[in-house]
Amino acid sequence: MSLFNVVNDQAQFDAASNVSSDVHGAGIRFTQAGAARVTTSAGTFFNQGIPMSDSGQVAIVDATAGLPSDTVYLNGLPISANRVCVSRNARSVVSNGLPFDSNGAIAGAINFDLNFIGTDTLDPQVTFTRASTGTFFNSAGVLTSAATNAPRFDYNPSTLVAQGLLIEESRANLVTYSEQFDNAAWTKTNSSITANAATAPSGTVTADKLIEALDVNLVHQTTQSVTVVSLGTYTASCYVKADTRTRVRIGFLVGGTSGVVADANLTAGTITAASAFGGGSAVGSSIQAINNGWYRITVSGTGAAGTSGECRLELLDASGNRQYNGDGTSGLFLWGAQTEAGAFPTSYIPTTTTALTRAEDRASINTMSPWYNASASTIYAEHFRPLPTPAGTFPRAVDFVSTATSDKLGINQLDNRPTVSSQNLYPSGLSWPFTSVAADANNVIKHAIAATVGSGRYAVNGTLGGSDYAIASIPALDQVVIGSGKGFLFNSTLNGWVRRITYYPRRLSNAELQAITA
Repeated sequence: MSLFNVVNDQAQFDAASNVSSDVHGAGIRFTQAGAARVTTSAGTFFNQGIPMSDSGQVAIVDATAGLPSDTVYLNGLPISANRVCVSRNARSVVSNGLPFDSNGAIAGAINFDLNFIGTDTLDPQVTFTRASTGTFFNSAGVLTSAATNAPRFDYNPSTLVAQGLLIEESRANLVTYSEQFDNAAWTKTNSSITANAATAPSGTVTADKLIEALDVNLVHQTTQSVTVVSLGTYTASCYVKADTRTRVRIGFLVGGTSGVVADANLTAGTITAASAFGGGSAVGSSIQAINNGWYRITVSGTGAAGTSGECRLELLDASGNRQYNGDGTSGLFLWGAQTEAGAFPTSYIPTTTTALTRAEDRASINTMSPWYNASASTIYAEHFRPLPTPAGTFPRAVDFVSTATSDKLGINQLDNRPTVSSQNLYPSGLSWPFTSVAADANNVIKHAIAATVGSGRYAVNGTLGGSDYAIASIPALDQVVIGSGKGFLFNSTLNGWVRRITYYPRRLSNAELQAITA
């Protein structure tokens, strides 16, 4: 019996980062499933004769092509440059319970598993950049700012359930003074603002109160003019909390004559109406429960003409009327207004004197050795994003790509419908069957794609898609792009949450694909 878990005549290694639930055996760190934790960096010390990294993982070197010339044996293990030699070749002998290949390297299955749920630390294999700060909800449901180049492990602000690693495209908030409605940038019509009147979703007392004037049958609102970069689709949003008024309207206008609006009932937590006017075109609306009575209300649409825009927030009476007799004291709380170019909302971008841009999130793995198997692969991903996906976009959960060619193998969603697929050019110039599998717009998508010479297939949420695809050859892939496509293409950004990515160095059977995605 060996110190390493052996399955199907292969020693099991896990390349994921250490977690607190790991266990130790004879000084070696193991996952709860029994796989030895492994790192590709050189060992810094020996434990029970095995080279270990300073984080407690077994240090290994890929010896699939043969043992390095400096290999020595220590306690029966092949060691090169203070790393254990591991091979993907079939085993030929067994010594001390461990399978070895014909060259004398340990025959192992090096498993790659990235779990972004319930963690606030990025695996060291992942390179992450974002050239700006970015907001997210932490595990306490508080809206927090992440520093430049810091990943965002987002949580549902209402249920506090971990959602995963947030990956978004670049967006700009065109509204200024997004938390200061008392500023002159906001025009108050038959209304007034009391600044810093309540605790905001950020946990700070920075929420303002919009109060109706004492009047007869008028509209009570605050508005701000914004610069429209181009005549396209825009999304307006704001965090709102009921007080003596419980209904609100949010809208976006272009040229002052066309646009979209959405009405919300903050007692029921529902959108009661959404429409376009003046030749505008409505795209969608939503209301998201935050915490402590807060909601984020959004509306998306396109104006008919014009070069100027307007973000509008209106009080409604108990019956939902926008013109009513104001009592001079009633109102509700506002915080975090945003207007952005795009057909759906993204995370909040706070502003003061000028419009500000949040840069895109970029995550990749640039060294796939030693866990990647060039002859057979299965990629599993869990991800979630609002559906349907806007037309003309192909958001990807994960892509295994070649940095030199157009070859890729990955997982994406189709545009403009609640479906997902595995459309890929693999190898270059050949397209997989484009049969899609329906996915619930409100649930996590579990998706796996498998490929080896002769056969490829994918499954989504327990259902096989398309038919087996005849693969003539396997091209070289050398980079993993997370939450986007090769080159971080704009229209391939997930704009959602990557929850887990698991790689198997073999082609799982169709039944296994269904099982792991069910």
